[in-house]
Amino acid sequence: MIIVVANQKGGCGKTTTSMNLAGVFARRGMEVLLVDSDPQGSAMKWRGLSQGAFPVGVIALPMPVLDQELPRLAKKYDLVIVDSPPGMETITRSALVVADLAIVPLQPSPLDLWSGTEIVSLIRRAEQINRGLVTRLLLNRKIQGTRLSRESVEALREFPYPLFETAIYQRIALAEAVTAGQTIIDFFPDGPSSGEYMALAEEILSIDLGSSP
Repeated sequence: MIIVVANQKGGCGKTTTSMNLAGVFARRGMEVLLVDSDPQGSAMKWRGLSQGAFPVGVIALPMPVLDQELPRLAKKYDLVIVDSPPGMETITRSALVVADLAIVPLQPSPLDLWSGTEIVSLIRRAEQINRGLVTRLLLNRKIQGTRLSRESVEALREFPYPLFETAIYQRIALAEAVTAGQTIIDFFPDGPSSGEYMALAEEILSIDLGSSP
């Protein structure tokens, strides 16, 4: 399976989503590879902070050749997750045209919701080639009990793709896991953020990737 975490806007949590999902699936016993396709190399830097064994393979491939490379890599791993770059349509599109699932993380802010139309347009173009592509929206960095978060959920329901029931809340443990060079499931396995990513992984596994939503 190939999962692409994509959004044309930076700062929405693509790397955090990619790396922590990879960690959860690895904990389930899957062979997981994370492909860092962002020239900034945030996932590679995260991996480099690890002081010991890391549960997920991480490689850098910041080039628009993912449509050729990902199917080959997917034969060697149970799951390939792509951390895509902001703003670089050619790289993201090359991943989307061979992906099984696109996850679009969006923060509960007007700017993020407005910018979401750009990734929707890019996904629509990829669907013309990859008709089996399934897309889900993820409310990321949600803040507990705020009116903006509640309004964002309603706004996301206007998008042409379904919203995951699971939301990822903003918590300091997620940042601390990065500085420790660990995924959240290894850094704080019994914490609420780990529970959210485990719930998200369950939702992903329940999706019928054999047909479009």
